[in-house]
Amino acid sequence: MTARQPQPQPQPHQQPHQQLQPHPHLSPPSAEVSPVSTAPHPGSGTPSDAYAGAVDHYTSPSRRDWVKREWEEPELVRVLDVAVRASASARVSAPAATLDVLDVGCGAGVALELLRATPSLRSPDAPSVRYLGIDLDPELLGVAAQRFGDAKTRFLQADITDGIPDAPHDLYLSTGVPYSHLTHDELREVVTDVLRAARRHPRPTVLVIDVLGRYSIEWTLRWGQTRWDYRMSFFETDQEHSSTPMSTYGGAELDALLRQAAEVAGCELDRIELVDRSLVVGRHTATGEYTPGLRNYRQLLNDLADPDTLVEVADLRLGDVELPDAPAAVTRFFAGFVARWDARIEDAQAEARGRDDREVAAALQPALAEDLQALELAAQPGLGVGHSLTATVVTTPGG
Repeated sequence: MTARQPQPQPQPHQQPHQQLQPHPHLSPPSAEVSPVSTAPHPGSGTPSDAYAGAVDHYTSPSRRDWVKREWEEPELVRVLDVAVRASASARVSAPAATLDVLDVGCGAGVALELLRATPSLRSPDAPSVRYLGIDLDPELLGVAAQRFGDAKTRFLQADITDGIPDAPHDLYLSTGVPYSHLTHDELREVVTDVLRAARRHPRPTVLVIDVLGRYSIEWTLRWGQTRWDYRMSFFETDQEHSSTPMSTYGGAELDALLRQAAEVAGCELDRIELVDRSLVVGRHTATGEYTPGLRNYRQLLNDLADPDTLVEVADLRLGDVELPDAPAAVTRFFAGFVARWDARIEDAQAEARGRDDREVAAALQPALAEDLQALELAAQPGLGVGHSLTATVVTTPGG
């Protein structure tokens, strides 16, 4: 058993390119990549600048740490399942045999793997998925095409700001915050375009809009801004990568933007659901780049779940994180959340007193990791207080 020592800021390192293994429920690779556009993200420079090393990162075995596998991916599967069920439940009277999906900013196809793992699409009566993934990065698209594919799966190099594909889709999907590359006005225009297409669709349309949360503990120095230079400095690579302008959103801001887009498009919305994801475990807790002195909570929780590693549990406290001024709802949320989190830490410290270190590491700490995970998952107010803020938007049939 090893005691966890204070860790220096992580240095990027080279990971060998390894082909990711398909999920057991996925079809063998056969998809084609069709070049359409090489335009950069608006204001971001070429994809190779900001996303240098992305292939290294997405093919690195270490990317899928315990937090990714057991915390973030299950939550994203839940969000995607909500979207699939929303699409299905809204058309019970005329169920479709095929779910048409457009994945914006699909990258290496991570969302497709998780989408296919949703309970709704693994049931015996689930519709088949006709999938189109679009992205600007040809290397990531190449990884996606190698990993996945069947007759109903395609990948295109394209820029969503150039317009959406003409054929309407049932589900417009995004994960990995691709829409944060756009300015607020550009996002409003894209969503308006999608909702205009939704009006022509005989079935309800579901949008999953994934953006960076404005009030994450990962970037407290930037809470006063809604667009700033962001670096993917957590990538598992030794390649140099530049910063790129990214937009962040509070929940009220994103909700208002979506409703404005619907009004311009003349599209009636059934509902908007907002959730925050990765409140404490976001990737930039490992870099501390935008919050001075921030502890590496992601690594601490990875270690906490490891029965062979003893963690200084007091390091997991959140009360020491200095939070700037914010809207009243955000301030109230953090006051309650931090109090509950730190109370559980104090309980764990009391439980560990007088216990053998091996017992603490093997039993008490993994249980604490699960409790903290449950606490975070129960606290998702949709205020923009996590790494990601995700909106699920459901239109009425025919918009």
